[in-house]
Amino acid sequence: MQLDDTAHILGNAEFFSICSLEQRRMLAFASEWVRFKEGEILFKAGQIAPGAYVLISGELISTQKDIPSGKPIIITDPGAVIAELALIVKHPRRADVVCKTDAQLLMVPRSAFSKIMQQFPEIAIKAEAMVRSDISKYISNIEGAAKLSNAKK
Repeated sequence: MQLDDTAHILGNAEFFSICSLEQRRMLAFASEWVRFKEGEILFKAGQIAPGAYVLISGELISTQKDIPSGKPIIITDPGAVIAELALIVKHPRRADVVCKTDAQLLMVPRSAFSKIMQQFPEIAIKAEAMVRSDISKYISNIEGAAKLSNAKK
């Protein structure tokens, strides 16, 4: 696939919409197309992902084993970004991600995104804002679940 096609795919992934076409082309050059078969593991909880994955086709299942009532999350949307925080920090994954069907993904390495942030500091600022927004949403969801749980007691 050509660089511009890959850059276009990255542009359709929400997290990478913060990047210009030139920056997405740089990421596209460093990225790797990967295919997984049904049942194959993208990564397991505790592993450190090498970067983020953009779902091109197929379905994935994300399961957090440390949450007793946690239901698996099915990921089906093309352009969904899996493990976006892995672009910024080396941190053990909190969930297992397994292919529910054959899947094609684009793996964007942490090292490539780090170079983009170093060369273009505005990307680091935009990435920080996106991560803060996502964390705020997660916290709101947790607080909502805690309130529901307490109300049932």
